[in-house]
Amino acid sequence: MRLTQSVAYAVSILLHFGRGGEKSRLTAATLSKNCKFPPRYLYRILRRLVDAGLLLGISGPHGGYILAKRSKSITMLDIIRGVEAYSEITLVSACHKHRKAISRVNRLSKQNELRFADAWKKVTLAQLARENTRIAAKRRSGPTMN
Repeated sequence: MRLTQSVAYAVSILLHFGRGGEKSRLTAATLSKNCKFPPRYLYRILRRLVDAGLLLGISGPHGGYILAKRSKSITMLDIIRGVEAYSEITLVSACHKHRKAISRVNRLSKQNELRFADAWKKVTLAQLARENTRIAAKRRSGPTMN
């Protein structure tokens, strides 16, 4: 399964919220500037994240977005399903002679989908943020001499 650019944008957006603490508020303009997201695309992803219950949109002059729940409660599966238009992959046999083969393909597809979901349920936004911080710290410290 291939994850789309929308998922990459969504993960990047959500990781920004971890930098200032769980209740940090960010505007779309700040997000766009920090990562050079195309503004129209950014608003589309933000809307999907709000609709999925991952972000809360705050109106008004001091508005913006905040995480709707703790980062350790947001899984990659939540993000993927929130951003992607989910549709189950099911083939329909074009010929009655091939029903058994198509049925097998559909069973394998469903099994793969369940494995994919199980794997992504185990990865949280908090884990991704910690990993990102570790990598950034290593880059800042430079190469080590052994």
